[in-house]
Amino acid sequence: MKIVRSRIFKLLILLLVVGFLLGIISFILSDKKEINNDIINYISLIKNGNFNKLLGLYNSIVSNIKYSFFIWIFGILFIFVFINLFIIVYKGISLGFMISSIIYTYKLSGLILSLILLINNILYIFIFILLTYYSVNFAIKSFNTFRNNRLINYKDFFKNYIILYLIFTLLLIFISLFEIYISSNLIKFVV
Repeated sequence: MKIVRSRIFKLLILLLVVGFLLGIISFILSDKKEINNDIINYISLIKNGNFNKLLGLYNSIVSNIKYSFFIWIFGILFIFVFINLFIIVYKGISLGFMISSIIYTYKLSGLILSLILLINNILYIFIFILLTYYSVNFAIKSFNTFRNNRLINYKDFFKNYIILYLIFTLLLIFISLFEIYISSNLIKFVV
């Protein structure tokens, strides 16, 4: 696959790993009692059936679309494309912090719980990395076009970029559905 071998993709994976390690470090340095309470409350909401799935779905979709929109728009505004790299680092930090805190709170069952939550997050992050890859690519092509005074068919170029964004957004919505309706039911069986 051409994307996986590209330097941009490798940079994005490196940034994700750096973010993941920063997430673990920030967990080690944080107040674990406060974090334990938050996780226990969240899991008990799911376990007791008090988790509002519709609100959770809405929040998940809005959050994911917000990030994907910013990644997409920053690709168009190539001056801001570097912010997309920070979004990938942030996603890595969130993932590292989440996994560390769940394993710390629930020990062995936390490992299984982390794996359940990891499925959703890996899918989310994979979509965000692909979207970031295409936004950086779009920004580089746009910048090179302006710099070299070349003419390209922006209509087709932009149309493909919009189609990619819409496909990735639909995938994010499906992953949100999976997260809320499938993963939350799996969590009930683990904890």
